[in-house]
Amino acid sequence: MHYIFTLFLLLMSLPALADQKLVFATHTRPPLSLYLKEVIQEALSPYAITVEVIEMPGSRVIAEVNNGDVDGDLCRVENFIEISDDDTSNYLRVNEAMVLTEIVLITLANKSVIQPITWDSINRGKVAFQRGSKTIRMHVDTKNRVALSTSLQVLEMVANNRVDSAIMFDAVAKNLLDSSPELNKKLTIQKPAVTAFHLFAYLNKKHAGLVPKLEMSLKELKKNGFLEKTAAKYQVIPATL
Repeated sequence: MHYIFTLFLLLMSLPALADQKLVFATHTRPPLSLYLKEVIQEALSPYAITVEVIEMPGSRVIAEVNNGDVDGDLCRVENFIEISDDDTSNYLRVNEAMVLTEIVLITLANKSVIQPITWDSINRGKVAFQRGSKTIRMHVDTKNRVALSTSLQVLEMVANNRVDSAIMFDAVAKNLLDSSPELNKKLTIQKPAVTAFHLFAYLNKKHAGLVPKLEMSLKELKKNGFLEKTAAKYQVIPATL
């Protein structure tokens, strides 16, 4: 009852946002981006806000969100503002994680890898990844990086033996391999995951008043099981924070 009353007060304080559309940009791919869009849309539905998600290269996402041409960044790591090489002075983090994502190593199916899998062992060869990932660039030596525009191109580089391995989100890799029998036959996702971390939405600071409201909505979606149910639908891992 207390939650309902609080939500009512918050709704009353948002007349300017009624029937509004917010545009989020992202460099992530399905199924992760589809899951995140559904979660954000559900979290904003009490405020009569609809969500549009557009995909673009990672560096462009940052520029568009920071200058206010796009309302928000669909997902970034918790310390993104601190580690970004680009201007993020207008970024505001929504302090409620939406998903726990794993970064995995993909190699040719018949390739044996050094265990345990570490960034040091990965750096012994050429590594393909989707352009825009600051986290990966932090750990992969410059001389070993092969940055590409799409995740599909990344996997094709490995399949054609043009790089030693690839690094990407586990959910994205699984989705691409499931939809491509030829790649699925040639490649394998090595386990365990290289690393795992939570992802958060970010808004341009012009929407500062919406941040605490979105945080409250996300907390409620965790409590009522929406995150867990939706994560199962897209085969991703719901946030544990």
